[in-house]
Amino acid sequence: MSIKQFNGEWVAQEDRVLFRFNTHSGEGYAFWFTRVIVQGLIQGSQHLGFHRLAQSHPPEVAQAMHAFETQAVKEQANFTQTYEGAQQSPMGETPLLVVGLKMTQEPTQTTVELQLVDGRNIALHLPQSMLLIMVTLLDKLQESAKWGVGLAQLNPNLQEVPAANPLSQLH
Repeated sequence: MSIKQFNGEWVAQEDRVLFRFNTHSGEGYAFWFTRVIVQGLIQGSQHLGFHRLAQSHPPEVAQAMHAFETQAVKEQANFTQTYEGAQQSPMGETPLLVVGLKMTQEPTQTTVELQLVDGRNIALHLPQSMLLIMVTLLDKLQESAKWGVGLAQLNPNLQEVPAANPLSQLH
């Protein structure tokens, strides 16, 4: 599955984020993200991104590089492009509630496994640049919701987070 576009909106009545994406093959997916899921995605991506860089750089350098990557994506992100509707919805038209999350860092990408309320899972294999775009969008949405779980609230000393921290899996 090759992701083409992300789209999201905070729905005040639900106090959730409606997160959608479409693929280059014309498929569309829609999910409800709670505050906890958004927080897990933001924190997990930052944690894994730092540790990816820390494997080949000193912690201070890895921290600076990760901050630079995140800021560069934030400045270059274009959220004004019209979201293209999908021709097909393999998981249905109705957004599915995400109740769990597992993130795994691989050499060239991060796998984000969304665990759904109906027992199904969907795995997104995202290159670092695409993961950062997704996180930037989620950060903007959580700011609109005034949830206080975004990038600005993260501990700037990510290297102090133990590698065995269970940030990568939420239930």
